[in-house]
Amino acid sequence: MNTIWSTYVQSIGTLYDSRVLRFSDMFKNKYTNVFRIDDKTKLLEIGCGPGALAESLVRWYPWVEIHGIDRDSNFIEFARKTAPHIEFTEGDATELPYKSNTFDVTISNTVAEHIEPAKFYGEQYRVLNENGVCIVLSARKGINISAQCIREET
Repeated sequence: MNTIWSTYVQSIGTLYDSRVLRFSDMFKNKYTNVFRIDDKTKLLEIGCGPGALAESLVRWYPWVEIHGIDRDSNFIEFARKTAPHIEFTEGDATELPYKSNTFDVTISNTVAEHIEPAKFYGEQYRVLNENGVCIVLSARKGINISAQCIREET
């Protein structure tokens, strides 16, 4: 059981409420125009926290099977209670508990800044199908972390 983030860094309520606002339906068109994943059917949110982004994704893409994963047990417990129609799993972004080529899309919000890039992106590359889409959202301007597993032409 891992509760470090929810206990010492950011409470469930604070994180959930801030993400509900950040991913409000009033911004739906802005996000969906950038994401361009209308033809995809299976998505994994990495670092889903208490599930607010996953809930928005279900509303915006009702045909997509949404999964969420987070290391924090409290966040996963909250997400499962709040959105029982979404599959939430407790797990590590650097050792995703999914078979290779499982998802069409991976998405994360303010997670990449906290994880060694090769492990973070390498696992996403592994679980993504051919022609899969990796969406990384960051709230920090000027962050540019490169990983060997990412090439500019991809």
